Amino acid sequence: MQKWLLTAVLVLAFFLRTLWLDRFPVGFTPDEASFGYDAYSILKTGKDQWGKPFPLVLESFGDFKSPLYAYLTVPSVAAFGLDKFAVRLPNAILGTLAVLAAYLLTTKLLNRKAGLISALLLTVSPWHIMLSRGAFEANLITFFIPFAVYLWLTERHNLSAILFGLSLFAYHSTKIITPIVFVTLFLVTKKKKLLPAIVFSLFFILMLYSMKLGGSARISERSITAGALEEGAKVKIELIQNGMNPVVARLLHNKYQVTAKRFVANYKQYFSLRFLFLKGPAETTYGMLPGTGVLYLFEGILLLGLIPALKKKENKIPVLFLTAWLFLSPVPAAFSTGVGYSANRAVVMIPVIQILEAFGALGWYGLLVKLDRRFLFAFPFVLAFLASGSFVKFKNLYFKDSPKTAARGMLYGNLEAADWLKENKGERKVVVSRSLSEPHIYIAFVNKWDPINYQESTKEWNYKEQDVNWVDQMSSYMLGDGDYVIQAVDWKKNTGKPNTLLVGRPGEFLESAVPEKIIYYPDGTPAVYMVDSDATQLYAKAD
Repeated sequence: MQKWLLTAVLVLAFFLRTLWLDRFPVGFTPDEASFGYDAYSILKTGKDQWGKPFPLVLESFGDFKSPLYAYLTVPSVAAFGLDKFAVRLPNAILGTLAVLAAYLLTTKLLNRKAGLISALLLTVSPWHIMLSRGAFEANLITFFIPFAVYLWLTERHNLSAILFGLSLFAYHSTKIITPIVFVTLFLVTKKKKLLPAIVFSLFFILMLYSMKLGGSARISERSITAGALEEGAKVKIELIQNGMNPVVARLLHNKYQVTAKRFVANYKQYFSLRFLFLKGPAETTYGMLPGTGVLYLFEGILLLGLIPALKKKENKIPVLFLTAWLFLSPVPAAFSTGVGYSANRAVVMIPVIQILEAFGALGWYGLLVKLDRRFLFAFPFVLAFLASGSFVKFKNLYFKDSPKTAARGMLYGNLEAADWLKENKGERKVVVSRSLSEPHIYIAFVNKWDPINYQESTKEWNYKEQDVNWVDQMSSYMLGDGDYVIQAVDWKKNTGKPNTLLVGRPGEFLESAVPEKIIYYPDGTPAVYMVDSDATQLYAKAD
């Protein structure tokens, strides 16, 4: 019976993560397009878009992504071609396998009944569903680490070490979390074996080497230590000028104090009621829906069940291990700058929360058995009512309302503009505004641009020599033989030129402009203009 129930849960999980996968989340981010094109380039040439053979880090736009997602996407692109569905499918599959990993790990830590509960909770989790439906590399963690822990606990140490090692190349957070989890498991294992330690160490050394290749660039750029010295010095100088002893001022206000203050403020966000149950993420990137918590309210009730669950001696060590894992999870996110409440950066919290909720559910069961059996029969129905109501509300928000609320954050219109250009460009030269955010990758994606030709173009993109961090921060660069030029917003230089299309945001053109094509957001407002430059009366705004 339990096997059939597990099968049903996994089928539901797969359905929720693949239904209308090319439509939801709305839009298509440049990161998604970049992972897809890197997979396509590796498939065709064995090199990434920058011409690096089988890279340990993807230079991408200058942000140096972890490479695992691109490699996992190669079979999908080979089978289905280079499109949104193929690029997003690996994450949907691994998101489904994460449900299986949660079941196996919970069963090992407690029992099969708890395993089914955690699997079902993860299946309908809004946090996990949203992150499983885009080409979001952060979500890989929800499968690799829990499954690696399960394999270790079942004494398949060598395979576990391989999965732990692979997870180091999944997402930047794992560079901190994975070594801590692996070392902890290794130290508490009575019969220590040398081979898994060697295997993981080799992966770890490769990861450190990848940091030298550029993997540390994104981490340092988005670290809370950036600007800490200047902020601490500014406050320190003001206090000294107001009469405070210089030594005391230096002790109270310095880069370490500023960094610690930022860390604590960031860390607390991820355990706040605002993030977990009320408002959720702060931005719509990564397919998220601000305004709704990453957990359902009824999940808070289940977590309260940990109190009676801990009265059982056999639950204490597993719950302690899971709690330590949970509180460790937001550490990488707390070290990062940004708007905060970032669901993708704190994704290591999944499925630990759902596993703890399974413990809590059985804790409530044990408590109600002791109190009154009438409560025991009523509790599942009340919980099922709350859960079904919460899920229906989320379903409606995601599949009905999200296109209007998330389109801008997911850069809706960029891929659609590239699609239109593919069919309607003709022999015209195209000048694309940098405001479209890495527009070159969309052009390469929809045209299935010859990777060898693309790699030749990247040799000319000397963004580092121009002292900028990202490709699209260069003043101008080209794709191919100049058919596509991406440049700063200075349309006046291009207006009136024959045989040229101008592509940009509506605000970059005069109101008198009559675009050849307008791409609209789902709410009906214009997203992207395509204007024929030969219409001399349609001058655009100069930068």
